[in-house]
Amino acid sequence: MERNLQQVNTILNLAKLTESDIKKESHVLQFIPQILDSKQVKLLEVNKDTLEYIKSGECLFIKGGEDAHVVVCSNSKTFEFKEAETSNSLLLMPSLNHGKLIEATESRTLKKQEVFGVYHTYYEMRLTKPKLQSLRNAIAKYPYKGKNSELSKDAVGLSFTELKNIIQASEEEIINRLEEIPAAKIRGKWRLLDVGFLFGWVSYLDSILREKQLSLEEVTPLNVEDWMGLYDIADVNSKCMSLFMEVDDDSLKWKSAAVSQLFALYLLPELRAFDSKDFFTAWQQSMPVGVTANEEDLNGVALVDYDSTPSLVKYLPEFELPEDINERLDILFRNRTKWTLQAITPYVQPLTDYNLNVAALLTKYARSLNINGVKYYSSKYITQTE
Repeated sequence: MERNLQQVNTILNLAKLTESDIKKESHVLQFIPQILDSKQVKLLEVNKDTLEYIKSGECLFIKGGEDAHVVVCSNSKTFEFKEAETSNSLLLMPSLNHGKLIEATESRTLKKQEVFGVYHTYYEMRLTKPKLQSLRNAIAKYPYKGKNSELSKDAVGLSFTELKNIIQASEEEIINRLEEIPAAKIRGKWRLLDVGFLFGWVSYLDSILREKQLSLEEVTPLNVEDWMGLYDIADVNSKCMSLFMEVDDDSLKWKSAAVSQLFALYLLPELRAFDSKDFFTAWQQSMPVGVTANEEDLNGVALVDYDSTPSLVKYLPEFELPEDINERLDILFRNRTKWTLQAITPYVQPLTDYNLNVAALLTKYARSLNINGVKYYSSKYITQTE
């Protein structure tokens, strides 16, 4: 049955409205016979920036699996992807003029508006920081131990396209993470540089510097590239330089914390725990010329247990811990009952997002206490140290 202006006015009266309260053009909704199945067509709420991104011709990628929450990725950002409910009915229409888009006319008119679907749920996107431990885990299956250890002539590892398909993060975030971790592209495939190889690389360069009676500050990047060309391929050497050196034009300097952590990772794994006195002696003696090891450099790599007899240094790298915050804190508090903010930050920082920083996460999932003016964090529950 066709609607007319008299019927519309009757509805206005029931709503206690007058003609002056509305636009001259009124829309009459008509539901199509074969209304869309809400299981086949979904609604997605986006902000203005994302809308402009889509209108520019770019794509959004939905990533997820049976064991992971679904996320949506643009080229540079990652979003949580969650279903939301509304008590109102959301109507799906091919077009709708509203507000200033409705032309001003002298007389009132009716316009038919087809409705293709009715929804009470929709999906929303919330900006989040991706959890990228799976990236390291994926390429760790293909460790690179040096060109002389390569047994196959075929390329080994994962291409960037393969990484984009399996890692729940945007392309830009994956690229940035690959730059941060000890990863290199070798014959078109991404692989994780082995700790033993990295230790050998730094030690080999240090032996050259000792032989020439030079410090790293006295040589140029071209010198290092030339000397290390015999050790491995150029791309790998370049990655090692970015990991362990500060490069400023023609000036070089060791990244002391990065070198110290590498040497700790190399010394600890086989024993898992090391007498602290013996460890600190061996650790410092193994360092390149000009690098001084500091206990603070162990944060995120190992912990010093002064409660044991003798005191021990325990292998505990952040990248081997679970990404679930409760599981991670449980392991941390079983290894040490109380932590300062400085010591625990490297272990919690990777789990933060745009809404919760390290302090906020610890406030939510741990218990704080003050001892002699120093703030510590401990488990909310009683734990037994291992």
